[in-house]
Amino acid sequence: MKLQKLLPNLSKSWLYTTAILAIGLLTYSAMLIIGIPSKLVVFLFATDSTFLFITILVLLYFAYRPSGWLGTLTSFSATLILFASQLSAVWRNAAGLNKTFSVGGLLPMSDAWNYYKEALRLLEGRDLSGAAAFRPLSHGVLATFLAVTQQNLQLTIAILVLIVAIACFLLAREIQQSHGTITATLVLTIIFFFYRTFIGTVMTENVGLALGAVGLGLLWRGTVRETINLCLLGIFLLTLALNARAGVFFILPALLLWGTWTFRGRSRFSTYFLIGGFSVILLGFIINSIVYKVIASHDALGNSNFSYTFYGLIVGGKWHTVFTDYPELRNLSDAEQSQKVYQLAFEVLRHDPLALVRGCFRAWKAFLGNDFVFSFAESVKINFILQVLSIIGIINCYRKRQSPMGSLMIAALIGIMLSIPFVPPWDGGIRVHAATIPIVALFPALGLHWIVTKCQWQPLLKTTHDQASPRILWLFAIALALLTFAGPLITNFLRQPTQLSEISCPEGLEVVYFRNHPGTSIHLIADQAMKRTLVPNVRISDLRNRLAKISPQYVNWGHELSQLKPNTTLIQKIDLKTREGINLVVHSKLLPKERGIVAACVQSKDIPIIFRDDYIGYQKLYFAKSIKLLSSK
Repeated sequence: MKLQKLLPNLSKSWLYTTAILAIGLLTYSAMLIIGIPSKLVVFLFATDSTFLFITILVLLYFAYRPSGWLGTLTSFSATLILFASQLSAVWRNAAGLNKTFSVGGLLPMSDAWNYYKEALRLLEGRDLSGAAAFRPLSHGVLATFLAVTQQNLQLTIAILVLIVAIACFLLAREIQQSHGTITATLVLTIIFFFYRTFIGTVMTENVGLALGAVGLGLLWRGTVRETINLCLLGIFLLTLALNARAGVFFILPALLLWGTWTFRGRSRFSTYFLIGGFSVILLGFIINSIVYKVIASHDALGNSNFSYTFYGLIVGGKWHTVFTDYPELRNLSDAEQSQKVYQLAFEVLRHDPLALVRGCFRAWKAFLGNDFVFSFAESVKINFILQVLSIIGIINCYRKRQSPMGSLMIAALIGIMLSIPFVPPWDGGIRVHAATIPIVALFPALGLHWIVTKCQWQPLLKTTHDQASPRILWLFAIALALLTFAGPLITNFLRQPTQLSEISCPEGLEVVYFRNHPGTSIHLIADQAMKRTLVPNVRISDLRNRLAKISPQYVNWGHELSQLKPNTTLIQKIDLKTREGINLVVHSKLLPKERGIVAACVQSKDIPIIFRDDYIGYQKLYFAKSIKLLSSK
């Protein structure tokens, strides 16, 4: 009898869930296909984000306020609309908020270009190398989505943003159930302002933030319900997040010690949590190691870039200071560089043991000062308010340090602060906190919760009791973990070498081979030919305006691209023969309409790129003179 009652309720629950998911996804897709109004684009790209921050917080509050399935629908749809609006603004403006990682609103630059071409190389039978090998989980996921979308970069980016949006929604709903609507929506708003800088890029922050948000959601629910297994699953997801986007690793042992003490019961400590926590953390690193060994090249060295950071920390410089001090290191392989830099760093420590101590205090000073922590808010006023609320939240958590929630936040804070010297602000900026930015966002939110509670503003403290949320949360978490682990392995297993029908080019030209697929290029259109940009079709004036504000290191690259004329297509692919990345300029009429493998006779030009003040490299730009479709598929 009870089973008969349960099944109809279960069916009805999943029916509502499916309907809400469908409505949210349709809304998300429609916003990206149709695009948002120009006035909203200007609003989302405002120099001072004070009014934007307040507006988003208020709108999210009213979207999350309703109860039941209506509240789930409005909150889910509002979250997806918010993230879709920012991505649409990037595609409408032919530019993201970050001046370094993309051009034309789509094509990757700098680190993002290296990650993208390495993912394409993986699909074509080559292993990850160089900087991409440092983060095999993130780039493996990127390659997986590129494979699923037939190398459609634009669709891949839309999927990555969607996954982050859903992860943030699930976290917000968990916080709402325990600490009220205003607390949840402030956390969501802060996370969004951090992430919007990376929306539209293929940076590792996408996967790191998604895993981190879901991991915190599980950890939060496990703490509120005092359920050990949920806490362990949350720590596992957080471990994957930190491997996908390296950051404050010391938070993991801090959380392990927290759980061992918090769930001790009448014992001195919880043996179950200690063993279980150590196991899930170890499992996260093992998964990263397995993916690394399968898809990374044998001569690559995971996380070898930490040696540069460590050297810069103790000598009072930055990560690239070692190359200024010892320029001959550039001639060594990654593994040899890392080993040599560690030797140089420890040699400094032998002569000056206090160098590391001074470096640590320098990092803490930079992190806590200069309005660094919430600098992504792009508003002096909001930054100050969030800092004040954070102090209130930390003080209140310390006062409640005997409670599971209070001790959780104090343990997380200790883990973050211990990690700061090894992810100093002057090297990675706030980017390195992608996996744990949801935890950082909790401190001001808990400070606001304390104020609202003291003032007895009950409407702001309204909570929800969505019974479907826990089930959806851990299902999504497991699916995301499987994607992170199995996706790259399956993609690597299914890849096949490409068979080419080679052609010859006239003297003075070289040949390149690439896959002609939609979503991997931008088409430059005359201003009078279209009213507004919508990637992949970009008005020439929008591109030039974006290039005028390009990162200083790419000023020569920007100058060259600004000379391009309408009816030109800019493509980023890899040469299927050499497996090297190519930036190709093609007259749009020459480009075949069919999908398939294309051969182009090209003329190359070396563009100077200022990687650092002391080092200038070159990046090739290829101009296609003729194109031939070799195979259609």
